Amino acid sequence: MKRLGLILLLLIGGFSVKASYKQDTTIVEFTDRGVKKRVTVYTSSKKDFELPRNLNLENVLRSMGVDSSERKKALVLIEQNGAKQDTILLLANDGRTVKIVAKDARDQLSRRDTLRNDSDHWSRSGRNNDDDEDDDDTTTYVKPKKKNSGGRFFSKSDFGFYLGLNNWANGASTVPSLQTWGSRFIALSFRRNATLINGKQMDLALSYGPEISWNNFMFEGNDYIDRSTEQVEFLVATKDLNKSKLVETSLNLPVMFNFGFEEAKLKIGIGGYVGYRVGSYRKLKYSDSRRKEINRDNFGLNDFRYGLTVEIGRRRGISFFGRYDMGDLFKSGQKNAAGLQAWTIGIRL
Repeated sequence: MKRLGLILLLLIGGFSVKASYKQDTTIVEFTDRGVKKRVTVYTSSKKDFELPRNLNLENVLRSMGVDSSERKKALVLIEQNGAKQDTILLLANDGRTVKIVAKDARDQLSRRDTLRNDSDHWSRSGRNNDDDEDDDDTTTYVKPKKKNSGGRFFSKSDFGFYLGLNNWANGASTVPSLQTWGSRFIALSFRRNATLINGKQMDLALSYGPEISWNNFMFEGNDYIDRSTEQVEFLVATKDLNKSKLVETSLNLPVMFNFGFEEAKLKIGIGGYVGYRVGSYRKLKYSDSRRKEINRDNFGLNDFRYGLTVEIGRRRGISFFGRYDMGDLFKSGQKNAAGLQAWTIGIRL
């Protein structure tokens, strides 16, 4: 029964592969020393992927999106079958067809191998031919692709736009609450990534660079902040307020250890930051008129800030981040705002 199933699988593969070549075809050819065979892998797709450094059948199929059960099946069939040539058909997770042709490494001195001194290579062809295996005119062989950015998971530098929600914690009961959606955090980040470890499965980079950030603490209702004396006060306006907020601008230096996982295309960053306040102001907007009040003052805020930060996301795309100030937001002499610490959650684009 096993032999009959294998024959049916090969027959189905033979009919399916011709149809798949009507799309772009990717060909990867190498010698798998584990099974001692010359392996050619064909996949029909315009989707690009990155070849692993260590070319063997397991790694190549993984990079093409073939799940572990299918990879194991292919390895078992190739190892158990003693024929000089095996043909196996698989499906990747996204529905792409993957065809494997394995030949005995001792009996496959083909014209391509002789010309290229048995070098590993791969190709991509967009020609609509029924048989791309033996047509040198439709295939240009090149060296295997490396990881992007010179084989590194992280680019040498990048720019990030942070957008999040902020709030404060650990204050006295007299400290007013902030609006959940109105209190926002915005930052522009210019980052350098120095790769410390460039591994097969994981890269580690030290990420650092300047950043400018804006913390908008939006008060609820008619609450507002004032500092007519040396002490900060939280008061309630006699007129209805449409907007009441305290804005703080800082120059920061985040430093993080970034872990990049090649197979999962996932990155995780853990680190901290220090910052210096370069400006702050209070803005009041009254409901019964267009009148606005903007008062520039330090409002008892600490000039220096420091805290912890964490980020997680895909290799390319949106990352989620969180920050927590370890120091007090206001100076130690401000009794009405003692103990307040700011925190932020959001996304990095």
